[in-house]
Amino acid sequence: MDKLQLSHTAKTIIHAYAERRGVETSDQLQTWLNPRISPSQYPLPDANKAFARLDRAISAREKVLIFGDYDADGITSTSILLRFFRECTSLSPAWRLPNRQTDHYGLDLEAAKKLVAEHNPSLLITIDCGTNSREAITWLKNRAVDTIIIDHHLVYSQATDAVALVNPKAHPSFACGDLENLCAAGLALHLCAFLAEQWGCAADWDNQTAVVLAGLGTLADSVPVSTSNRAIVKNALLLINTPAALARCVGLSALVPKDGQRIGQRRLQFEVVPALNALGRLDSAAPGVTLLTTADEVEAKTLAERCKALNTERKNKQAETVSEAIAQGEELLARTPGVPVLILARDWWHHGVAGPAASKVTEKFGRSVIVLAPDVNGQWKGSGRAHNSDNLGEWLVTVKRLGFVTRGGGHAGAVGVGVTTEQIEQLRIIAAHIPMSQIVDHEPEAEVMGDVDLLTPEEWTRVGEILEPFGSGNPYPVITAKNARITTDPTELKLRDSGKTWAVKAGFLTKQGQKLNVTWTDFTTALAKWHLGQSYDLSMEVTAKPWNGRLYFNWTVLSV
Repeated sequence: MDKLQLSHTAKTIIHAYAERRGVETSDQLQTWLNPRISPSQYPLPDANKAFARLDRAISAREKVLIFGDYDADGITSTSILLRFFRECTSLSPAWRLPNRQTDHYGLDLEAAKKLVAEHNPSLLITIDCGTNSREAITWLKNRAVDTIIIDHHLVYSQATDAVALVNPKAHPSFACGDLENLCAAGLALHLCAFLAEQWGCAADWDNQTAVVLAGLGTLADSVPVSTSNRAIVKNALLLINTPAALARCVGLSALVPKDGQRIGQRRLQFEVVPALNALGRLDSAAPGVTLLTTADEVEAKTLAERCKALNTERKNKQAETVSEAIAQGEELLARTPGVPVLILARDWWHHGVAGPAASKVTEKFGRSVIVLAPDVNGQWKGSGRAHNSDNLGEWLVTVKRLGFVTRGGGHAGAVGVGVTTEQIEQLRIIAAHIPMSQIVDHEPEAEVMGDVDLLTPEEWTRVGEILEPFGSGNPYPVITAKNARITTDPTELKLRDSGKTWAVKAGFLTKQGQKLNVTWTDFTTALAKWHLGQSYDLSMEVTAKPWNGRLYFNWTVLSV
């Protein structure tokens, strides 16, 4: 399919989509379709301060510690820094990630005291956290521990005693282009590129692996598909589908499926990232950093299998939570139909699956959702996901300022929350009275590209590959089929391990006679709506799977 010659219609669809993103000329189109990562185009704030302090640490052979986060962005960004320091400097930093099961999010005073007691560093580098850790970083400074912060979270209690605060959101007057949209892994990539230039060690740095890891972190954190983020993910997708480039990171190579299919954005988001994230959701995230930094193939394979096993367990826990959360959400909406945020909690849920469960419930109800579960300290913690243009991060800042959550932070699309038992009902009540902030110029998640009969399945698939990555600012392409007639009885698709239904499949015939193999994960609605011989308007996306030398296409229903 890589050699497929696109028709005039396919090229027209691509051009029209790009024009709606502000791409006008042919040269702009080529740059947009084949973006280059340009770290030197815009400087990162406080990058020079970070370089100067790291230079001193190398000269004095100081003890350096990297402190990250337990999600995929934290794992990948920590790994980028570790690999860079090992490849390009004499530093051999210690590193630590918090444990979702026992620790709070980010660098608080308790975490700072533990880090000093265990590692006694003179320089602490925080990645994917630290911006708002004012108390902890002042405490560290008073004990002669300097801090470099590399972070992308919103600012509400800025840590002013840090030696360097590499967070574009903390420097609104600093001219850094669209770098404020970078996640922690993207910031790590750009900072390492800057450091490599300053130290003259670019030839020693495995930049390709850093790009791939930054792409993973970017997709995992659901940040806007701005110019810089688009370049990172686009190049990461090219590299991860290049065997020689993928082989540079034996851990990632062991984690990526080996089935002959192209590794596209959807596969990374739904297969690779969840497996990496499963470590921190159900256990310790630390093996994820070992996985992405080890050169031992045996160790990498063992750790990759651990990721996959935990991901299976995570799916089962998540499915149970989603089912119960939907039932609870229906009860809450019956009482307060207009509430902009659903606060859902059960004392037997696992907070490690709160984030992905919240995403599913958000899709179901079309509004933002926060899912809470008890932690080991007798409190409650959880995650929230925003619906469409909702700025859930800003909403949470207001709620925290009013004292209705104990802890909270994140960004527009996703947040982490800590509350007491008493605060849960208070939060539900106040949620109906605090307006939800909206993201200006937010685009929908999906955009209709055209009717299914305009192109062949091969061309539709290729168009999707050319236009990805998708996300905020770059909507997923939707393909429609008007009055498509169902030609086979709907059949339930069941999971092998549990036997539970996960989707319904059926055959459809388009107006021009094209046969479609269609699946719909909303199986309850599908079984109730789909009847043999009836016609329906479908909104779909297409995927291709090679088998015995042929390509088979599946159409996934997004809505009917």
